[in-house]
Amino acid sequence: MENLNVTTNNTLAQPAAIQLPRMLPLKDVVYYTGLSSTTIYDMLDKKSNRYDPTFPIQVKLSKGRVAWVESEIAEWLQARIAARYH
Repeated sequence: MENLNVTTNNTLAQPAAIQLPRMLPLKDVVYYTGLSSTTIYDMLDKKSNRYDPTFPIQVKLSKGRVAWVESEIAEWLQARIAARYH
């Protein structure tokens, strides 16, 4: 079996495929976290008493359109689950 990561005299090594992050719209963040959209935006607002600096910041995709990186939401949720034991 041929190893595709090895460079030979006649062929060049193939670059690794780029893994695109999955982006979640607000409605999916609401669904997965169980938080309301108001609470999510309050958690992002430094002036709010609900501000949470650990909550993932949204990515501006275009004018009027934002989304969250799925893996960052998953990591935040895992940290919240782990924190209940401390």
